[in-house]
Amino acid sequence: MKNHIYILGINESHVASAALLRDGEIIACASEERFTRNKGQWGYPKKAIDYCLKEAGILPAEVDTVVFGFKNLSLFIHGKPTQKVSVLSRGIVRITRNMRSHVMSLMGFFPWFYTLYDIFYKTGYTWFLWYFLERPHRAFVARSFGKKSSDIIAMDHHKAHAIGAYYMSPFTLEDKPEPVLVVTNDGMGDDVCSRIYVIRDGRWKEIASTPNAHSLGWLYLYVTEYLGMKPNEHEYKVMGLAPYAHQKSAQPIIDIFRELMWVEGLTVRSKIPALSYYRYLETHLAKKRFDLIASGIQIFTEQILTTLVRNAIKKTNIHTVVLAGGVFMNVKANMVISHMPEVKKLFVMPSCGDESTAIGAAYYGYKTYCERHGYPFRPKPLNTLYLGPSYNDREIDTAVRAFSKRHVVVKIVKISSKAKVIAKLLSDGKIIARFDGRMEFGARALGNRSILANPSNREVIRTINDQIKGRDFWMPFAPVILEEYADTYLERPHSLKSPYMMIAFETKKLAKRELIAALHPYDYSARPQILERKDNPDYYDIVEDFQRLTGIGALLNTSFNIHGDPIVCSPEDALSTFWQSGLRYLLIGKYLLSKE
Repeated sequence: MKNHIYILGINESHVASAALLRDGEIIACASEERFTRNKGQWGYPKKAIDYCLKEAGILPAEVDTVVFGFKNLSLFIHGKPTQKVSVLSRGIVRITRNMRSHVMSLMGFFPWFYTLYDIFYKTGYTWFLWYFLERPHRAFVARSFGKKSSDIIAMDHHKAHAIGAYYMSPFTLEDKPEPVLVVTNDGMGDDVCSRIYVIRDGRWKEIASTPNAHSLGWLYLYVTEYLGMKPNEHEYKVMGLAPYAHQKSAQPIIDIFRELMWVEGLTVRSKIPALSYYRYLETHLAKKRFDLIASGIQIFTEQILTTLVRNAIKKTNIHTVVLAGGVFMNVKANMVISHMPEVKKLFVMPSCGDESTAIGAAYYGYKTYCERHGYPFRPKPLNTLYLGPSYNDREIDTAVRAFSKRHVVVKIVKISSKAKVIAKLLSDGKIIARFDGRMEFGARALGNRSILANPSNREVIRTINDQIKGRDFWMPFAPVILEEYADTYLERPHSLKSPYMMIAFETKKLAKRELIAALHPYDYSARPQILERKDNPDYYDIVEDFQRLTGIGALLNTSFNIHGDPIVCSPEDALSTFWQSGLRYLLIGKYLLSKE
């Protein structure tokens, strides 16, 4: 057997990403946006791939298999390609994309036109994209890794979602893994927007799927756009706005959505195709209040998802559930599912949008490689998201010295007892950015690229919003809570763990006093990172020392970035964001920088 097996998983859709697996274990994973500083970057993730290879200390030719988390690669490579595509091909594609957009717009007036569009897309247009883009793109990727085009694997998108979630769930760690139900749901992906799998004794069986034409994810996306927000990015803002309107007031809006979409067994159906939804919204939601619309789509989404999960449990008699796909970035829907009496165990894939399909693709490639070469398939479950780059003392020293020459007004000191110093500043009401250790993968900051504050101080909300984040006033921050204090603050069904901020919880009375700045301003729910020492000892020490000083076993934690920018990646990113924002304190490696 060769020394090591390396499998590279790639996602080219929104928030493009790469994940590298070695001998069954994911050892590196990052999103392209962190390196390009272009939020939501999509296309071929060249810089993320380079990072993964550098982290492993290998050359491209040492990668055994490259796997994409989509079967149809041409959907994305003509968006913002980083590889060379001929001017002729790019021009033709631009023209056909414009024609396709006009064809799609007709569906708002003539829903039956979807049938013609489907035939057109699945035959001529798909073939055209394959010939002019996917074929040369495969050749480009193959050359980059010293492979043949036939060696590049493009797998089913929802299988990538499902595999990544399953191997990150705690259920694979059990001595005798129990049967698991995996439910995926997103906007679209390789002809379907949802799949349901049963996993027994290591065997996978798909039991249902929903075509893209009936996409709950697209409905939420179009509502986001209808409300004047950025689709495929600001859905979380709609979710944050939803609690401000009561269900009784929003019921007429919910009924409008029910007329459009419903659950049939294990699939979702709608009376018009997804590409016609926006026209439907314009017709039926005109002059309706924005908060009622937000509440209506949120409650309706929860109802659709809980019905789908309930029906799947009833059919399979499996009560251990894993959720994956971008729709399950909706932490409020996940909270409702966690309270379902039918659900005994629950795991939600961290950062479960398309970015995480790179992880599933890497696991799938490993299984395929082992089967082809007669090796035992021994995947190692993923139990951390600290998979991005870290920077040594020399790199941080260099960045800080260069920064200090340009900005002499900043005070820079070396500190040894970092946890104690930071905890004291936090207890005194200071807001501190932390840059330390390996960068987190995904949409959530988990302490290493975070802004921290005292969660009992309401004033930090205004300060962080006005001086740093520029967030909408209705949007909540989130707490990091030590595991031993979780039940003190949270209503936690089945003692549910939440190390990755993927589930919202209702809170207890004490939380409304001690964590008020880190709760939703209206309904007092929380989207916590429940932290155990083994997950991040240095970060844990800060929260623990803060608890010794204040009696509060939690902190406010928000991502280290200016609103609209990706979370910081490098020391230079951290220092630049520190200087451009109203932040007054930055912990970077062994240095504490202050503007005071």
